[in-house]
Amino acid sequence: LMIPVVNAPNETGVAAQIPGVQVAGKTGTAQTGTGKIDAWFVAFAPAADPQIAVAVVLPDQPSANEYQGGTLAAPIAKALISSYLAGHPAPSSGPPPPTTTTPLG
Repeated sequence: LMIPVVNAPNETGVAAQIPGVQVAGKTGTAQTGTGKIDAWFVAFAPAADPQIAVAVVLPDQPSANEYQGGTLAAPIAKALISSYLAGHPAPSSGPPPPTTTTPLG
């Protein structure tokens, strides 16, 4: 349910798309009764084998149709996930590298 929010055309979380990484996420927007909104986006990636999960919450944002969780918070989540994955590449699915030992003697 969370994968299409980011990866399907015209969905609310497309601003969190990362080339080569399937991100799963959910947007949210809440009216606060103050004339402003709280906007958020939660996500994890890679979707099939999560290495990172983030929640971006932006309280007291302008109340306008163009300001929502997907437009305000999703790009921040994308930056956080991208930065983390750049420093922590996904583990290889191949066999482990060979090891060598030197006899003591």
